[in-house]
Amino acid sequence: ERFAEPESQSVGEVGWGGTSDYCTFDKVFKETFQAVFEIRRNIGRAFIRSIARAMEYPTLPSLFAEDEFSAMGLRKYPIRRKLNANMYSDFDGTLLRELEHIDSTVTVLSTFNNGGHEMLYKNQYRAAPATGENSFIVNIGKLVDDLIDIKVPSVRHSVAEVDFD
Repeated sequence: ERFAEPESQSVGEVGWGGTSDYCTFDKVFKETFQAVFEIRRNIGRAFIRSIARAMEYPTLPSLFAEDEFSAMGLRKYPIRRKLNANMYSDFDGTLLRELEHIDSTVTVLSTFNNGGHEMLYKNQYRAAPATGENSFIVNIGKLVDDLIDIKVPSVRHSVAEVDFD
């Protein structure tokens, strides 16, 4: 079979730069990826349940019961090695590290005590609080916003370029 999965196959040999004509993954990688995806889905659904309780919207979780929740993001931005010099905000011309955008569902992120994360509020970008090791930011995305009729609005955000050591 073209997409048959062998019991044991090296990722280096097939799939990622290998010469075989079929795509296959290492079984351990696949199992690990599936386990991590399940954790992400459970975290995303827990946030949806929390939003539902806070908004007194008990049917909200049922809207996410059938899908894979693949758009839920857990973000850790890469370690910065140098300043970015060529990406600017379309909104106000600020030099950015990450482009401004609105997430699709729910994003959980930590800034690990780094500044620069900004959220658009009342037509002005404002600094989000830097999060430490035991805290995080939850960005509500457009899909959730639409489903709950803007009771918890999605937020346009970006990461401004800031000096670092």
